[in-house]
Amino acid sequence: MSVTTLLYSLYKYKAWSEEELFKCLKAPAAKCFPIEMEKALYWLAHINIVDQLFIARLQGKPEEFDSVLTEQRQDLGLLEEDFSKANRWFLNYTQSVTAMELSDPVAFIFKDGKPGNMTKEQILAHVLSHGLQHRGSVATILPREILQDHKDHFTTFLKL
Repeated sequence: MSVTTLLYSLYKYKAWSEEELFKCLKAPAAKCFPIEMEKALYWLAHINIVDQLFIARLQGKPEEFDSVLTEQRQDLGLLEEDFSKANRWFLNYTQSVTAMELSDPVAFIFKDGKPGNMTKEQILAHVLSHGLQHRGSVATILPREILQDHKDHFTTFLKL
């Protein structure tokens, strides 16, 4: 398996696991836990902001956000749309990027003002690990009643 094939597979997994999480968040049980849902949506918004920042960096375009966090209350449906849009972009990108392009450096400024310089491959790896870490945190915030049917394992995805 090539690195580009692996990245594409991992981004398919990312999209699938986030779709599965949003199904749980839209389930009727979620309405019974408004405080937990608000905290979960806060961290999901953070994941999405970081995804969008790195998409802009990979494209060499201006960044839309001044911070990696937002205090703005999140709308579940809009956030789901933002995740879907970002995941489509990553899937298209990882399907078409070449192994040679993955070693290209990308210079940027982190939101804390410090300079960043990562290869495209490192950016893609970071986006995956960053989202996975925070989705795990979201899973600890949400009660079992919301996540009772949630499956978020790469091995589960591979069996589909």
